[in-house]
Amino acid sequence: MIRINLLPIRAAKKKESIRQQLSIAGLSIVLLLIILGVLYFSVTKKIGELKGSIAAEEKTIAQLDKEIGELKNIEAEKKVVLDKLNIVKQLEVNKRRHLKMFVDIAGSIPEKLWIDSLKESGKTIAITGFAAADDIVADFMRRLEKGLPGWKVELEVVSQVEKEKIKLAGFTIRLEGLK
Repeated sequence: MIRINLLPIRAAKKKESIRQQLSIAGLSIVLLLIILGVLYFSVTKKIGELKGSIAAEEKTIAQLDKEIGELKNIEAEKKVVLDKLNIVKQLEVNKRRHLKMFVDIAGSIPEKLWIDSLKESGKTIAITGFAAADDIVADFMRRLEKGLPGWKVELEVVSQVEKEKIKLAGFTIRLEGLK
């Protein structure tokens, strides 16, 4: 019988099998490294895009914050202007009220009565003057009560005064605004 030694073939097949396995393992590692490299560069690119997007959003936020600050300044200026307008309106109302009041006082002055001073303090007006007699002062007070319905008329002082050698009744009347 013929004997053939098959050992070198088995050893060669075994070597070939190990070489193939090592080649496959090496190629797998290379393929894995390529895939990891592609993923790394993809993620790095995505991170760069997100950082750019964040920077753009921060710039937009800064712009909006600046506009909000301007709006707050405008609102503050608007409030100041409205306050000034309200003051002007109040002054206009007071001017009309004062004008009407002075016209009413002037219309209430009887003959032989002179007003020396008229002082306003808040809602109180003090009228100081002279009259030929006490009854003229009383007539003036009645006229004031009729002409100024929202005011309380009070006689503070009536005294005999001599001016340029003429005896006159000096008076002080206080008006208090009830409105």
